[in-house]
Amino acid sequence: MYFFLNAFSLYLRNAPTFAYKITYKIIYSLLFHVLKMRQKVVLTNLRWAFPNKDKDWYKKTMKLCYKFYTKEFLDFLSFPRNYKHSKIIFLNLEVLLSALDKKNGVILIGSHFGSFDKLFYAMHEKNIDLTGVAYKQNNKGADLFFKEIREKFIKNQLYKGGNSRLLRESLSQNNVLILLSDQDAKNKGTIVKFFNINSSTHSGAAILSKRNKCPLIYVSITKINGLYEVKFDEINTTNSVEEIVQSYTSKIEKTIIRAPEQYFWFHKRWKSIRKY
Repeated sequence: MYFFLNAFSLYLRNAPTFAYKITYKIIYSLLFHVLKMRQKVVLTNLRWAFPNKDKDWYKKTMKLCYKFYTKEFLDFLSFPRNYKHSKIIFLNLEVLLSALDKKNGVILIGSHFGSFDKLFYAMHEKNIDLTGVAYKQNNKGADLFFKEIREKFIKNQLYKGGNSRLLRESLSQNNVLILLSDQDAKNKGTIVKFFNINSSTHSGAAILSKRNKCPLIYVSITKINGLYEVKFDEINTTNSVEEIVQSYTSKIEKTIIRAPEQYFWFHKRWKSIRKY
């Protein structure tokens, strides 16, 4: 898999624009029309999250979601071809910079929404040191390939479930620690409302922030008319862990509502609560 991804990446980086667009259309059609990859999961999630929408809305949103993430995946594979020219606008970067001035590190809460890898690349370009935490891929070759790309803009990459001491070290070095906290947390999660559904949600960011007394900031990146708008919101960490988790989960929900086609609906978000 590693050698295949490298070869495909080389092709994408050097392909003429028309060939790149044709490749996008082929892969989108393969995933959406032929393989119908995870369509049942996507539709189920959309129906649970937006129960009052009609069949046409579900179908349209699902189709746009497949198109969005097919494009994002190809852009990632062809790094840095389409990253350097992406128009990313930071609406309030001072919120993050002010938090970093405290010299205690920052925990950045995000979700699988929008072009999050392009966001991290843009932050790196502004000389912000990042530490990322990710799930280890089942395929070793794919895991290595993805890791090598992200190492170009994420200073430290850690695996979920690894040594927590490395998280604290990252914060002590005044890094921005990235935690995407929107997936199902099984029986280890905190139960909060997400789209009015009781949802098992990762609380590690809230706990780590309180223990280390470091700022906790929610970030979103939304594509609007060809531009990528980035917004930061500091979260009150004087509240209880459950209240903090509910706070950033509610912010994730509001972000999704504004552009539901840009959320990664392919995860079984409510598998601990409901049967798929």
